[in-house]
Amino acid sequence: MFTWSQLLIAGVVAVAFYATELVVFLFASAKKVEPDNRAVEGLREEVFELKSQLAQLQKELERMKEDNNTPAPYAQAIRMVRQGIGPAEIAVACGISKGEAELIASLHKTKN
Repeated sequence: MFTWSQLLIAGVVAVAFYATELVVFLFASAKKVEPDNRAVEGLREEVFELKSQLAQLQKELERMKEDNNTPAPYAQAIRMVRQGIGPAEIAVACGISKGEAELIASLHKTKN
């Protein structure tokens, strides 16, 4: 069985491989034939989208690494903060003090 982080890494590698293959294909076809501007623009958009997905996967991988390096109640508290749950509820659910929950909330709030 694979962990989420292993699957995420495999996905990042697959996206990177696909993007590299796409770039190689673009350079090979540019040397052989005059490119169709619509096709090139479509490929550029696809490469841009793949780069965006890769960046999102890398951010998620960093979050997962952070969660794996954090003691269990604090990792749960961080996940709850990201879900928008308040410090008082987090403190009760995780068995930590309200001050700790407020600190975690202030450090890990996502910007909307």
